[in-house]
Amino acid sequence: MRVKPLARENLSAQLYTQLRSALMDGQLSPGERITIASVAEQFGTSITPVREAIFRLVSERALEMRTATSIHVPKLDPRQLREVQLIRIHLEGESAARAAEVITPQQLAELAQIQHAFIEAARTDPAKASFLNRDFHFALLRIANLPILEGVVENMWVLMGPFLRLFHQRTPRRELSETEHRHHDLLVALEAQDPEAARRAIQDDIRWGEHLISQFEKGALGPP
Repeated sequence: MRVKPLARENLSAQLYTQLRSALMDGQLSPGERITIASVAEQFGTSITPVREAIFRLVSERALEMRTATSIHVPKLDPRQLREVQLIRIHLEGESAARAAEVITPQQLAELAQIQHAFIEAARTDPAKASFLNRDFHFALLRIANLPILEGVVENMWVLMGPFLRLFHQRTPRRELSETEHRHHDLLVALEAQDPEAARRAIQDDIRWGEHLISQFEKGALGPP
């Protein structure tokens, strides 16, 4: 897990933000166990702010507490995964359509740079690719400038991030690293300032994960 230096003030809030980001970025796997002591050691802090941060994430269902000392990243079942997918498809679709209407050439260039880095990472480093995929989607959300919608989508990514890590691990690298990756159609639509094409492109990208959900449903890959 990537660790950023913590300021002395409000350690609990900073730990909460970093742990939440780790979930969104796919740095933690479904079912992975987290201990308060190990997180405190990793961040070089006392147990109290770690406990507060973890309890907050448990209250948001971002983490599961099975016993007082057993904290795990949730394993969403296929039904839950499909529900999160449905929410993302609708909300990120609207965000992409709005982005197509307001995007600037500089913003488009920055988004293309993230995608280029993603393609490079997908060839060798699934964990980094998962992080850059999240970076791409949230750069698009910021361009749309719909902060309430972005907040809802962020909550979905906290739940979905660990699954997306599996997606990048289990999807053939040749598919992830193709130049004509599904993000490519989105970039074309954004450059053309075509809201409907942008909406379809991001929705198709999100739906890509459904083939893995289907394999879990059939028991072909074991539980996510």
